[in-house]
Amino acid sequence: MEGVRILIFYVAVPSLLFSALRQLLSWRKRNTDSIKSIPGPQQFPIIGRVHDLNRFCMWKKFKEWADIYGPIYRTSMLGQHFIIISDEKIAEELLVKRGHIYSGRPQIRALFDHKTGPGYVALMDRHDIWTRQRKWVHAAMAEFHRHHFFGVIESEVKRYLAILLLDPEKFHANTREHCGRIMSRLAWDDASIGKENADSADCTLTQMSVSGPIVNTMTPLWAIPWAFNPWKKFERAREDQQRSWWLHSFHNAKQKFLRGDLPSGTWANRYFTGLQKQGNLTLDQSHQDEEFASCMLGFQNLVGVVTISGPLQFFLMAMMLHPEWQEKAQAEIDRVCGNRMPTTADIPDMPTVRACLKETLRWRSGVPLGVPHQAEEDDEFRGEKILKGTIILACEWSMNRVVEKYPDPENFHPERYLEQGWPTYQEPLSQYPNFRDGVGMHTFGWGRRTCLGQHIVMNEMFVSGAGVLWAFNLKRKMCPKTGRAIEFDSEATNAHVILEPLPFPCDFQPRSPERTAQVLSGYAEDRAQHQE
Repeated sequence: MEGVRILIFYVAVPSLLFSALRQLLSWRKRNTDSIKSIPGPQQFPIIGRVHDLNRFCMWKKFKEWADIYGPIYRTSMLGQHFIIISDEKIAEELLVKRGHIYSGRPQIRALFDHKTGPGYVALMDRHDIWTRQRKWVHAAMAEFHRHHFFGVIESEVKRYLAILLLDPEKFHANTREHCGRIMSRLAWDDASIGKENADSADCTLTQMSVSGPIVNTMTPLWAIPWAFNPWKKFERAREDQQRSWWLHSFHNAKQKFLRGDLPSGTWANRYFTGLQKQGNLTLDQSHQDEEFASCMLGFQNLVGVVTISGPLQFFLMAMMLHPEWQEKAQAEIDRVCGNRMPTTADIPDMPTVRACLKETLRWRSGVPLGVPHQAEEDDEFRGEKILKGTIILACEWSMNRVVEKYPDPENFHPERYLEQGWPTYQEPLSQYPNFRDGVGMHTFGWGRRTCLGQHIVMNEMFVSGAGVLWAFNLKRKMCPKTGRAIEFDSEATNAHVILEPLPFPCDFQPRSPERTAQVLSGYAEDRAQHQE
């Protein structure tokens, strides 16, 4: 093993030295330019400011720099230029109004060919494959939202509540699987692969995160020859397994469709129905077309896990840590629903629950760095050139802590959306607050790169979160020795580009024997109906 490490070192050194020389020459040239109008921390040759950044909580350093250098500043890391934004108007100016320039995606070193597709539409450059997949997903999401996702969310929440009742200690893993089951049913009509879906989503997120493989920050290491490159070997195996699984699920769904057994409330059914409307009655396709479709449905399936599991767990945390808001939300749920579980139809009637959900996404940003954009051509802003290839980060963590808009930003205040006098208050309360529009809706990205899943995130988080509060009281876990509440770090996360909190203790106490019976009977009825 020691010999292999030495060999890797010697293979990597020439690449590192070449990169250093190139960046030194580039740095000398840049220093002959005019004074920059966009401020930023002092840059050091070659490394920029990479030494300042903790890759497990990079957003906190960016917030610290924003407090010093203002709402837009520049920095660099190992030769890569960055523009960091913590102001919504500036982000809108660059990422929305100039979206034709700033809608590229940077290369994630630990992934193969993601910019060309067809694997991950959210990570592709803008080209024909991206356009075709995004157009189809947009239409599918809109159609399924009109049909309240065909009752799949409510069905799976019944199971989720029963699992929380029977096995509360594993609520972190079960929450992730719950999200995986919903998306797998919607994609392929196969909830049984929900855990596999959730695990695949987590592994994919690890690969694309700064906190993941070291090659995502020390990019020259990726150039190590295949025989000595553990990162390439791991990624090749991971991606091949994921593509194979997606294609297998696609083929299974196709056979069910041809037999007439695939429910209409699945994205696969919608896709196959579209093929038949075009005259392809037997659904015969080339391998390339099948790969295109299986990746489109597979990634839509996968991304719905990672965008919901973390925020939902943070919501449970917020309700446990703020019992006064838990009680207010439960009072609203009881008033509207009585003895039945909440559904998507109740969303307009529960502004308090919606406020708690939205404040959760502000208080503990699910995507604290934002998903990076990349300049597709040279541009100029405030008199300074922004070069093609510059990465633009609209830093969600910083935006959510602008005091003028979010007074007392470090603390949990759902009333900021419910009471007049707060900068974020909007009417009517039957519509606001929500995840889709209105004040503070930058959680889902910007411009041509806005996430297409806003409706399902809102519906799934609402029914899941309100369902838990309908069934349970969330309490702090008590230490059996001291009798005091067990302390934990509410900001401790997996540090992925989309966050989940690290496991924290929580006690799920059924609100009454009657609710316990309703949870169990509701799940039994749903299971019998779907023959699970």
